[in-house]
Amino acid sequence: MSETSIRIRPGLIDRLRQISGLASDEAFARAIGASRSTVAAVKAEEREPSMQFAVGIAEAFGLGLSEIIIWEPSAKRDGS
Repeated sequence: MSETSIRIRPGLIDRLRQISGLASDEAFARAIGASRSTVAAVKAEEREPSMQFAVGIAEAFGLGLSEIIIWEPSAKRDGS
C-alpha cells in the first residue's frame, strides 16, 4: 500500500482570505486557531496540514473537509 499525502487545495487559503477580508496570514491563522508560521508552511507545501488545521478552516469558513484538502499518493507529488 502506498503512502498518501494530504494538502490544502491550491490557492484556497488566499481565496478565503480575500473573500473574508482577512488582511494577512496572521489574521487567517487566528481565525482558524493556528500560527502564522504553520499557515505559511502549509501554503508553501513544506508541511502537511494537520486534521486540526483543516477542521479549523472548515469551522471558520463553513466548508466541508473535502472542499479543503486533497489526498494523493506520495509518489505522484515526488514525481516518482
